[in-house]
Amino acid sequence: MFRRLTALSMMLMMLTTLVPVPAGAQAGEYPQRPVTLIVTLPAGGPTDAAARTLATALSQALGQPFVVENRPGADGAIGARAVVEAAPDGYTLLFSVGSLVALPHLQSPPPFDALRDLAPVAAIGSYPFALFVHPSVPAANVAEFIEYARSRPEPLFYSASTPGEALAATAFMQATGVPLTRVPYKGSSQALPDLLAGRVQLTFGPVATGLPHVREGLLNALAVLTPKRLPALPDTATLEEAGIRGVTVPSWQAMLAPAGTPPAILDQLASATAAALETAPVRERLTKLLLQIELLPPAALAQRIEADDALWQRHFAATAAVRQP
Repeated sequence: MFRRLTALSMMLMMLTTLVPVPAGAQAGEYPQRPVTLIVTLPAGGPTDAAARTLATALSQALGQPFVVENRPGADGAIGARAVVEAAPDGYTLLFSVGSLVALPHLQSPPPFDALRDLAPVAAIGSYPFALFVHPSVPAANVAEFIEYARSRPEPLFYSASTPGEALAATAFMQATGVPLTRVPYKGSSQALPDLLAGRVQLTFGPVATGLPHVREGLLNALAVLTPKRLPALPDTATLEEAGIRGVTVPSWQAMLAPAGTPPAILDQLASATAAALETAPVRERLTKLLLQIELLPPAALAQRIEADDALWQRHFAATAAVRQP
């Protein structure tokens, strides 16, 4: 009996070595350990809040922690490069904003190539922007703001923590002839105290950031940068209603991975993100953040990045106003 069992065991061992084991079974299912989600802006802002909402949902769906790590600085290039240089294994991901695409055009040498070095996973939506001013600015609407800004001997100061915010201000200057001076910040959590204190007079930023302070009377919203008025600011006109056209900003919020990440992992992350956006808790949380939910799967996000890349090329060909020394 013992000899028969030994022979049977040897046969089974031989079969195991001869029959190939699927790669997925050898490597295990993704993810097998915590995933780092790098955010290019500081903690406390709307992008960070959206990233943490998505990270919580993905942690529950995929059974491993998705840990948010904030790496602000250099207009988002520090966090983006950390992902570009990471192993393409799905364990280091990027959560960033639409102005990420501007960085290769904004900085010299380019920190990365948005089209070549990053693999789109999914966009979850976008934040509407508005023109917010400090109450010390004597203007109740855009026309009065333009008149006041033109009458001053020195330009007003505006805060900008992303190239997108600077792009909106630059487009506004081009459309109106109003001179403004940028004060750069790492994120809205750093810029907002100076705006509330009146050290800078205005910003073109996410409605989610400024709205609570508008309700408290600490800021004034003069216009929204959207095609239609927003339910959150029903009495605030659009810039187009104020006669100012062409002032838009790519403000999508998206997850990306290093180029070369296996397609199966990208598809799994995209599917889990799409499923998360269908759940009531995630939708309620993002809606409270004033995010306009719109899922873009990998192919659609890639098309958006290509279109925005062309937009930024045209912008920087026309002006160097948002370039930093």
